[in-house]
Amino acid sequence: MAQFLEWLAGASCFGLFVYKWIIIAAVVMTWVSADPHKQIVQWIVRITRPLWVWCEQRMPVMMAHFSAYASILVVIFAQIVLPAEIRSLNLFFQGQINVAGLLLQTGGHLLQGTSIVVQSLLFFCIFVLFAWFVLTLVNPSLSNPLVRIIHVLADPLISPLQRYLPRTRIDLSPLVGVMLFYLISSNIINPIGFYGSTLSHPVSICIY
Repeated sequence: MAQFLEWLAGASCFGLFVYKWIIIAAVVMTWVSADPHKQIVQWIVRITRPLWVWCEQRMPVMMAHFSAYASILVVIFAQIVLPAEIRSLNLFFQGQINVAGLLLQTGGHLLQGTSIVVQSLLFFCIFVLFAWFVLTLVNPSLSNPLVRIIHVLADPLISPLQRYLPRTRIDLSPLVGVMLFYLISSNIINPIGFYGSTLSHPVSICIY
């Protein structure tokens, strides 16, 4: 039983890791306009689109452009929590922890998963905002596909900040957003993740 649960934890970790990269491949295909008639393209769309659509239906309309990235975050969360929970159950069935210990470890896994997902989201937003700030300095054409993508992603992040910041010749809202997201990550999310790891001990999370 113990060996089976350990194998199941490893298999779920690896399977979710592979699925995460299949979703990333699906996102890349939308950027390069892959041939929809190719079997490999159809297969990737068929196994990734349901989760993508599920995320899109549960997000605000103005954030729908993040649905693809949201589906990746859902898989990352599952990759962190599911194998760790299986390993905690393994310890419970072996008598190494009691019910209270199992519940504490479960809470720790959830805190770690949530903190890593939120950190990933914040750093993605930081990247988008910084890229948009650099692009505004060189004033590129919106006809460029990459510029359009960054603009679509950055706009819902910048618009709320622009309402409260004074107008200047150079739009500083992206840099303000970068600083804000970094402070949230380092001062709030990091401590939550560390506390979760202390609750999860000695079970380690799967994050590759």
